Amino acid sequence: MFENLLFQNHALEQLVSLAKEKKVPPALLFVGPAGSGKLTAALECARVLSCEKAGEWNCQCIQCNCHRNLMHPDLLLFGPREFPQETIVTGEYLIRKPNLTSYYAFARSIRKLLKRFDSVLWQGEEARLSKAIQSIETCEEMLQEILEQVLKKKNHGLSALVDSAVNAAAGLESLVPDGIPIFMIRNMISWAVLAPSAKTKMIIIQNADAANESSRNAMLKILEEPPETARFILTSSSRATIIATILSRSRLISFDPRTDYQAREIISRLFHANEDIQEINSISEFFQNKSAYPPKIAIQDAALFVGALLGKAMEKDAGLSGERALELASMAQGQNVSTLSMLRQVSEKTNGFGAKNSKFTNSFLVFIRGVAQHLTSIATDPSSSASLTMYVDRLFSKLREMNMQYRTLNRSPELLLEAFADIFGEQYESHI
Repeated sequence: MFENLLFQNHALEQLVSLAKEKKVPPALLFVGPAGSGKLTAALECARVLSCEKAGEWNCQCIQCNCHRNLMHPDLLLFGPREFPQETIVTGEYLIRKPNLTSYYAFARSIRKLLKRFDSVLWQGEEARLSKAIQSIETCEEMLQEILEQVLKKKNHGLSALVDSAVNAAAGLESLVPDGIPIFMIRNMISWAVLAPSAKTKMIIIQNADAANESSRNAMLKILEEPPETARFILTSSSRATIIATILSRSRLISFDPRTDYQAREIISRLFHANEDIQEINSISEFFQNKSAYPPKIAIQDAALFVGALLGKAMEKDAGLSGERALELASMAQGQNVSTLSMLRQVSEKTNGFGAKNSKFTNSFLVFIRGVAQHLTSIATDPSSSASLTMYVDRLFSKLREMNMQYRTLNRSPELLLEAFADIFGEQYESHI
């Protein structure tokens, strides 16, 4: 058991010991950096606890087969995903090497997303869930067709089927809540207290630190008095982000950062990547590079956008000063770009922020995160003047508002950017 958890010997030893001695506590907290195998371990723990036999890796009991396919009725998985690009990576692997191994890697990457749209979690929110139904059905239909082709060893048209599934999954990504809504926690609690269909109900909450105060408080209530037939696994990249009361009720399992060598070895073993990965330093970097609009490109674009914005503001107000701000403003001036020209460039790169191609669905959020990263560098720059810090605070406030309107009100990126530009005395004419 846990053979798929690579280069995490300390965590592996603890988990194997708990499973074999049947001493898995009601709540586990897996803490470690992105790409350290926390979700892999959580899903394997769910399989082992449901197994009808001894939990061996290749067990063919009904429970293990259902868990390997991420279709077990006793499993709930929700929370913000770490690597949405996993569908792209495993899709490329399946096209390169069409066999059952690559198919199951691809199917699991898709179902990690589909699990977040389990009807159990969305009770009372059916109107919101209805937006995802078509994409969910497309994903499942494509997976079935792909499996049939793989079994018949007929690869004609396989690439098109994989692309259809990847595009449908990309469309679903924008509908995954950014945090952990209180309604999901409440629905999870109502489900967790019911009897399992097999041995144990497993609730995996990925990036549990994304929960707001009300969601954390609701989560804490069931952790205080957990049902005997349920186990909870929370994951987080930092122990410090988990409130003390949840920490005190969870068994902590720490996951070590992967070395450069270990990251490349995992990429080679699991995804059979044929491109040169010698320059890859982490699994996170590998996945991010697969994004249609990679964060590193978004950060470059955001630097010019923020620089153009600050450059104009600094011309009008001499009190806005700071080394990092001046560096970004000079960069934008050197490339002769304005905020509007940069926004139009980003729109063209991302096919209208995903309006014309679902692979770019998250590009707006990726760009906004890039903007936030540069604003943070200015806010933490000791040479930034008080006036500049206040100006940056105003920008942060607008970014938060834009993010909320995009995620919860489904506002179009174009309209949000028009409003954003207008606040600073400019007009953004749509070219999307």
